[in-house]
Amino acid sequence: MRVSIYKMMFAIAMLALASCDEWKVQMVTEVMRDGSCVRTVTSDDGSCLTEDNGWVVLEKSDSLRLFPFDTVYSSVISRRFDRVEDMNGCPALHIYGKPVRSEASLDRKFKWFYTEYTFTETFKGWDGDSGIPLTDYVTRDEASFWYTGYPELPKGITGQEMLYLSDISEKTDHWMYDVTWDVYFRTIDRFYDEIDPPVDHRTFLSMRDTVMHTAWNEDVEFYKGSELEFLDRFFKTDAFTKAGDDDQVTEYGKNLWMQTLGLMNLEAPYMLVMPGRVTDAGRGKVEDGVIKYRFEGSFLIPGDYTFTATSRCMNVWAFLLSGLILVVAVGSFLIKQ
Repeated sequence: MRVSIYKMMFAIAMLALASCDEWKVQMVTEVMRDGSCVRTVTSDDGSCLTEDNGWVVLEKSDSLRLFPFDTVYSSVISRRFDRVEDMNGCPALHIYGKPVRSEASLDRKFKWFYTEYTFTETFKGWDGDSGIPLTDYVTRDEASFWYTGYPELPKGITGQEMLYLSDISEKTDHWMYDVTWDVYFRTIDRFYDEIDPPVDHRTFLSMRDTVMHTAWNEDVEFYKGSELEFLDRFFKTDAFTKAGDDDQVTEYGKNLWMQTLGLMNLEAPYMLVMPGRVTDAGRGKVEDGVIKYRFEGSFLIPGDYTFTATSRCMNVWAFLLSGLILVVAVGSFLIKQ
């Protein structure tokens, strides 16, 4: 493996200038029998929570009476929706100013003695934001397995075949490496006319893939400006290391990288409360009537990620009505006798 995951994580930290931005969130959705729902979101850092007139800021004591959160967080917002689908235009989370969007739906099937509820919510993927498609390096299934665990590609394979996973690891590392280079190119592109460029603008941009390929093969690490030194050497100039001394350029690059893949710093376990008895929790686990799902920002790197669950509510009135009909029928029969 030319570039280890440890080098890549260090590259990310260096490019983000040791940014400590990290969001720990818990999202709870309670679905009612009438199709309405309540969403409550807690965070240790309110900077990622939506603040507008629709969302109500709760006191921690109020939120704890609603749901038994695993951790007491400092910021809590909640909102009631008349329909599950109304949540679609009201994202609760924003990462670096970009909303974390989802589409939710509730399907109700009346079966006389019971009503079946199926809830589905799909969070929109962020893969396209990098400018370098992950699927250029691995298949969609491989990408999904690597970041979310699904589909379970290792299931049923031998120990020798497990080496296949290290191949996915190198390919995803390669993708992250190229994404980081792409951020450098986009940053330099923004300030190109101000850095005494060695070649014309169009030529510089056209060399991106060649630079990425050459740097990967030479195992160029992102460490203390070595990537800018590599660009200087590649283009036979000193313009890029000089640009790296400009705080404005550095800050722009940091922000661009975090807007591109900063969602990976989101840890957001998802909890769902369904009406009645849960019959299918999907990828979640049911604890005390609450379905708990693992969810992290990195789950959205390969594409959309979906939560789904099904529950069943008994229609008591249907039993009573059926019993009444039976009593009337039997009574009528006996009277005729």
